Amino acid sequence: MPNDDRTVTTRAWTAFVGLTPLLVFSNGLLIGLVLGMTFLVVHSTASAVALLVPASFGQRRIFIFSMAGAMIAASVCATLIRIIDPMLFESAFTRIFLTAYTVPVFNAAVVPASMADRERAWENMARGLGYGLAIVLVGLGRELMASGGVTMAQSINPSVFLPIMAQPAGAMVLLGLAAAGFRVATARSINR
Repeated sequence: MPNDDRTVTTRAWTAFVGLTPLLVFSNGLLIGLVLGMTFLVVHSTASAVALLVPASFGQRRIFIFSMAGAMIAASVCATLIRIIDPMLFESAFTRIFLTAYTVPVFNAAVVPASMADRERAWENMARGLGYGLAIVLVGLGRELMASGGVTMAQSINPSVFLPIMAQPAGAMVLLGLAAAGFRVATARSINR
């Protein structure tokens, strides 16, 4: 297939753009850690359920079971966060449940089409880890750009350096910069 590299790149960017709601809400390191950890658990649960439920159940039922498992995993994560830090839960609970409704989680809940896809299930888990790490890094980057420093305390952090980075538009700016950097890097690798 002549456009195989382009197809892989398009799928990766589609999944990354599917994380946009989480990237918008990840405006600090602490919220980024919460959303990244929750995303990793939810994505892994959806992927594992899709692999473990027998194929005889049918694709639709397996997808429904996988998504139900992902939603239960999000609820368990929210409960653990509430136990660990109630104030963090109060500031993040509306965002935690978005993790089950992102494009990468939907893709993880789909039944692998062939035995070869089942054997490469670890790649799906690695993608989930990468996406979770991306959420944390976006939160870290936005906090650094907005305030010039990083705090692990759940306090009001004034945005004095680049205030737009603390706003939802800051996620779009960061996503645009990442896309431009990726395009430059791929153009250089193609020219070599």
